[in-house]
Formats: sequence, C-alpha cells, structure tokens
Amino acid sequence: MIDQILQMMREMRLPAMAEELEALSNDTGFSKMSISDIIEQITSAEYTAEKNNTIQRRLKQAKLSDHSARLENIEYSPDRKINHILIDQLATNDYIAAHRNVLIFGATGCGKSFISNALGVNACEAGYHVRFTRLPELLREFMESKIEGSLEKMYRIYQKYDLLIIDDFLLTETTQTEQNELIELFEYRSRDKSTILCSQLAVDEWHSKLGGGIVADAILDRITNNSYSVVLKGESQRKLRKKI
Repeated sequence: MIDQILQMMREMRLPAMAEELEALSNDTGFSKMSISDIIEQITSAEYTAEKNNTIQRRLKQAKLSDHSARLENIEYSPDRKINHILIDQLATNDYIAAHRNVLIFGATGCGKSFISNALGVNACEAGYHVRFTRLPELLREFMESKIEGSLEKMYRIYQKYDLLIIDDFLLTETTQTEQNELIELFEYRSRDKSTILCSQLAVDEWHSKLGGGIVADAILDRITNNSYSVVLKGESQRKLRKKI
C-alpha cells in the first residue's frame, strides 16, 4: 500500500511529500502515528520544499550580484554610522508595501551593493518579485530595445517588479535620450512600485548628471520624494577584508 501511495505522489510531482512518507514508513514508530499526524508531517514537508523552491526561482530571476548577502550579516561598526533602526525597519519590507524608495549612498567599496542585495534577498524570501541591475547595463538594455522597436515592452517588464535595484547610479553623465528613458521608467514605477538606488554621489549632484533641466527635476521628484536614505561611512569594506 505504501509503495503505491509513494508512486502516486511522485507521479503527481509531490517529491518532498513522498520522501517524507517513505522516511516515516521506515521508522519503527510509524505504526503508532495517527493519520492526522502523518498527513500534517508530509504536507508540511511538501509545503516547505515548494516554498524554498519558489524562493530560489525568485532569487534566480532577480539576477542579484550577491545571493549570499543577508541583512543579519551587516557590519555595524561605529565608523560606518549605519542607522540600525532604519535597517530593521526596511527588513520588514513595509517600504515595498507602501511603494517607497530607498537611496543608498557611500564611497566605493563601502558596502552599498551588499546592503542592496541583502534587501533584495529579504524581499524575495518574503514573496516579492525583485530585479537587480547596474545603471550602465539598464541603459544599454533600453538602447537595444529601442533599436528592436520594443522599448515600450521593456518599460512594462520593469514596471512589474515589486522591487527594482539599480546599482552604480549616475557614475557618469547621461545623454538626453537616456534621461528621457529614465523619466519614462520612473514614471511607470512611481505609482505603485519601489526602487533602490545605490550611488557614490549625493542627491544634489544628481541634477547635473541628469542634464540639469526640467527632465532632471522630474526624475528627482519621482525617485527622491517619500524615500528613505541610507548613508554609509568608514573605510572600504573590500580593503578591510584584504587585511584580514
């Protein structure tokens, strides 16, 4: 009987449930277990496996640069001056539910990418759809889509992500075309999505990088209004790791 049930479970693509039932059936105390306890245990095993598989799919789709980043592994040394209370607040993912943005500032190597990836992992584990990219890669993707005549489709794809993480934001000047593409992207996302931007430059330096005109004003209004700011100080984390 057990062998038939195991076969049916596997045919129905319930591998974790089958594996758990097989393990239970080989245990000496199996005959003493109630039907409800058996059902609860094998169902729980399948649920946990499916949930973990879903998280792994979301992490893969997110294209994070560091899947191992975790909020609990952030180094809160005094010289970094990280707002622990704010990080704890962001860990709840309430900012995503409230459609608020997060701006992460700091010099090269100070840990901006790590924290943004950790927030991305945290969001994936909570069931949100996330996408990570670097601004140069994003602008290149838009350029290719424009050539192919699918730019509007690309905007709609990026509109769907609950959380979009853009690293290396405004390291260089942008062209008028790129500025127009960015205003469209942020317009699509400004109503009901969240975006994390990582930059070495302060917000007051962004305006000139975006052309310094009304388009720059419009972009800044959409991404800085109602946003959280995480400012990182201290020595480069990469240099510190090399010293260890």
